[in-house]
Amino acid sequence: MEITNGIRTLYLSGKNQGRRFVSKKSVGVVRFWRSLNFAQRCYFSATCLFALWLYFDINSVAFELLMFSFVLVGVFKETWPKFMLVWNSLPGKAAILFVYAVIANFALASASGMVNDVTGVSASALPYSHNFALILMLPSWFFLTSTLLLFSAIILTPLYLLVLLLLKPIGIKRVWHPPEYRFVFTTAFVRYILTWGVFLKLVVIALQLGIVEPVADSDEGEVVTIDYAAGKLATEILRSEEGEVAALNKQASTEPVLEREPDNSSQQNAITKAQALANVTDTSKQDEVRQTIKQINADANELNNELDDVLRDAAEKSKSFRRMQRVALAHFIFEYEADARSRCAHTESSRVIELNDYEILQVTQNKDETNEIGFDYQVLACKSAAIGLGENK
Repeated sequence: MEITNGIRTLYLSGKNQGRRFVSKKSVGVVRFWRSLNFAQRCYFSATCLFALWLYFDINSVAFELLMFSFVLVGVFKETWPKFMLVWNSLPGKAAILFVYAVIANFALASASGMVNDVTGVSASALPYSHNFALILMLPSWFFLTSTLLLFSAIILTPLYLLVLLLLKPIGIKRVWHPPEYRFVFTTAFVRYILTWGVFLKLVVIALQLGIVEPVADSDEGEVVTIDYAAGKLATEILRSEEGEVAALNKQASTEPVLEREPDNSSQQNAITKAQALANVTDTSKQDEVRQTIKQINADANELNNELDDVLRDAAEKSKSFRRMQRVALAHFIFEYEADARSRCAHTESSRVIELNDYEILQVTQNKDETNEIGFDYQVLACKSAAIGLGENK
C-alpha cells in the first residue's frame, strides 16, 4: 500500500511539474507570437513549413503552394504601404508611370509582332485583333515584370542588411520601420532566403507552363559543361597521382647504392618483394583514380541528360504556349475582325478585311494538318463596282 501511494505521489508531482513546464513554454511561445506583426508571422509560418519540407522531403504541390503563399502575402503586406507612400509623392508617381509606360510599350510591340506573324500584314490594319493580342500577352508580361521586381528586391536586400550592420554600432537598429518592429535583421535575412525560393519556383513554373522560353545554347566560343569540368578534375587527380609515383621512382633511382652488395639471397628476396609491393600499390592507386573518373563522368552524364530533358520539355511547352496564342488570335480575326460581306469581290466561305481602297486581306479556313493555326491569309486587289469587277485569278 505504501509503495502504491509513493508511486501515485511521484506520478502526480511529475504531472504537475510537466504542466508548469509546458505552461511556461506556451506562455513564451505566445509572447513571441504576439510580439510579431502580420508579415513576420507569415515569414515564421513559411520558415516552419520550409523546415518540415526539407526534413520530411515532402513532395506535394499543395504544401509548396501554402508555403510560398505565406511568403508572398508577407512580402505584399510589407511592400504595399511603401508603394503607396511612393505613389503619393510626385517624383514617385512619375517614376511608377514611367515604368508602366515602358512595360506597355513592350507589350504593344510584342502584340503587334504577333498579329503580323499570323496575318502577314501590319497590325495597324487590324485594331481589334491588335487589342486582343495585347490581352493575350498581358499575363506573360505581368508574370515577367513581377518576377523581375522580385529579383530586384532580392538583389537590394544584401545592401539593406549591410546598412543595418553598419548602423547597429551607433544605436540605429531599424530603417523605415516603426519603433515596435522587432527582429529587424533576422526578418530581413529570412525574407531574403524565402524570396530566393519564391523566385526559383516562379522560374520553374514559367518554364513548365511555357511562359518563358529557355535561352538557346550558343555555338560560338567554348562552352564549359559538366562533363568537361568533371573530366578536367579527374585528369588533374590522375596527373597528380602519376606525378607522385614518378617522383618516388626518381628518388629511388637517385639514391646512392650501398657499398656492400647483398651477398645472401634473403636480402635480395626482401628487395624484390618491396619493389613488387610498390608496383602493386601504384597500380591500385591508378585503378582507383580511373574508377573515380568513370564514376564522375557517369554522374555528370546523368545530370546533363536530366538538364537537357528539362530544357527540351520547357522549349516544347513554350512553343505550345505560343501556338495556342496564335490559334486564339487567328480565330478572333476570322470570327470578329473579318467581314463576311464586303464591297470587294472574294471567294465563297471566305472573309475579308479591307486594308485600303485597293487591297483586301482574304481569310479562309484551312483544315490541313500542316497548317498550325487553321487559316490562310492572302492579300488581294479589291475588285468592286467602282474599280472593276472580275474573278480572282
